[in-house]
Formats: sequence, structure tokens, C-alpha cells
Amino acid sequence: LRKERSRDAARCRRSRETEVFYQLAHTLPFARGVSAHLDKASIMRLTISYLRVHRLLAAGEPLPRPQHPWDLLGTPKNT
Repeated sequence: LRKERSRDAARCRRSRETEVFYQLAHTLPFARGVSAHLDKASIMRLTISYLRVHRLLAAGEPLPRPQHPWDLLGTPKNT
């Protein structure tokens, strides 16, 4: 009985998490067809990038010119 309740609680948490990711993906400035097919990691990566760009634009700072595509994502470079 305890194992079953734990399994049901985990299923409920995953369902809520999936719904939150779905909502987040659809608030990004992409076509619905694109945002509907993103995995959770991509949703997080794109959201972080969007927030960084938004913050730079709001501060009135010029956007840095990326040397590599991954520079836009803000991921650490191997040095």
C-alpha cells in the first residue's frame, strides 16, 4: 500500500512538472509547432538564453557578438 501511494505521488509530481514545462515552452517567443517538440533540457536552455537577452536589452547594453553559436546559450567554454 505504501509503495503504491509513493508511486502515485511520483506520477502526480511528474505530471505537474510536465505541465509546467509545457506552459513555459509556450511562453517562449517561438512558433507553437517548434515549442511543442522541445525536450525539458531544451526548454530550460532556451528560457535561460531568452532571459539573458531580455535582461541585456532592458539594461540598454549592446548584445555581445558571439564567436560561437554556444556563446548565445551562456554555456561555459572549455579553456
